[in-house]
Amino acid sequence: MIIPGTTISLTLAPTYVEVRDKGIIKKKIPLKDRSFDDIALELQKYIRYLGKRLAPGVLEEVLERIGLPKARRVLKEDVLETPKEPEPISETVEPIVEEVISPPEKKKRRSRKPTPDQAATFVESPGVSADEKGAISVDDFDDIADALQVVEALSDTFMTGEPIEKPVEKKAEISINLAGSEEIIASGKSYARVGEVLEPEEDVPATHEMIELIAETIEEEEEPTPQVVPAHQIKPIVECKVLLLGEEGVGKESLKSKANIVPITHEDESISEHIFGRIIDGSSHRVDMRVWSFDLAVKAKVQRKEFYKNSQVLIVVYSASDRWSFESIDFWLREATLSTEEMPPIVIVANKIDLRTEIGEDSGDEPVGYDEGFKFAEELAQRYGKDDVLHPVAFLETSCVTGEGVEEVFTTAAQLFENTI
Repeated sequence: MIIPGTTISLTLAPTYVEVRDKGIIKKKIPLKDRSFDDIALELQKYIRYLGKRLAPGVLEEVLERIGLPKARRVLKEDVLETPKEPEPISETVEPIVEEVISPPEKKKRRSRKPTPDQAATFVESPGVSADEKGAISVDDFDDIADALQVVEALSDTFMTGEPIEKPVEKKAEISINLAGSEEIIASGKSYARVGEVLEPEEDVPATHEMIELIAETIEEEEEPTPQVVPAHQIKPIVECKVLLLGEEGVGKESLKSKANIVPITHEDESISEHIFGRIIDGSSHRVDMRVWSFDLAVKAKVQRKEFYKNSQVLIVVYSASDRWSFESIDFWLREATLSTEEMPPIVIVANKIDLRTEIGEDSGDEPVGYDEGFKFAEELAQRYGKDDVLHPVAFLETSCVTGEGVEEVFTTAAQLFENTI
């Protein structure tokens, strides 16, 4: 929808608001974590930057008409905090002492006073008896007193630290019995095994055991030497489906044509409009690259499921001079995994590095440097990896003007695919 009084039009996309001036894309404002007012404020700044003025409320009305949700603020999820354990209550609890009155028919037994050497004292108490009636008899007191005396004796032993005698085990003496005149030398490939026990001789005490050690040599199996494929040997051909993804204007078609990726011919001798091919020589195979172009597949009205189905390598291209194309990589990766169970190998390409120092006339965004692109590719390798093993992700910078890195994009994709065979 065109903003009244200007040549600027606004279009609402799933993840951004597209700004065009006379039909040319000038800016893309992402919707993630932004409210209605945030987007309106950024558009106002951009329009003022172009030297244009709008009446109050005009821009907000246009945003409402294109269907932008009118959210006043973005609520972020609260971070879950680990509940703290309650602090222990350090209160002094006074013990409750109950006076125990013995039955009148029983004689009172005097309590034993603890001596300095004793660790426990017997105190009269109406405790629970082992008797099924629950009554404590005189015989019970005698049994308990005897048991406590045994405990006191054991505790005295532990407290005094008296050494406990342990039986001394007799160690078996080992002798080596060598037969023959040849000299035997032990090596790292030798081990000792226990042989038969020799009978003790007359002058050797019967308490000693003689063990014969026999040295044997184990021959280690040599690992098979990996076969090296000669350079001129005929290698088998394997087909690989590659998806060429990225925003418009990042140079996907230029990369493809610069690397001599040409349209394929079908069996009925018709030329494909969106599938291109080239055979790349790998280490053990010849990889028949079938490159599916997203932009041309849209024009050919290819079904979305058919395009993404059975993809084996993803090449995602962004422009080093356009930060929005860099921030949209996650969107393309989510799109590519809708029809696949596992994420295939990924090649991240930073194209147009020759324009990185030049900032667009209508954009105030900084270009994407090498370190930022490499760090993002490294995060993808960790995100999609399993069991502490990095996912196969490659990162390259290219320029279709100078030809830098263009050939390596597709040879790297072929190598990543060959590693999965």
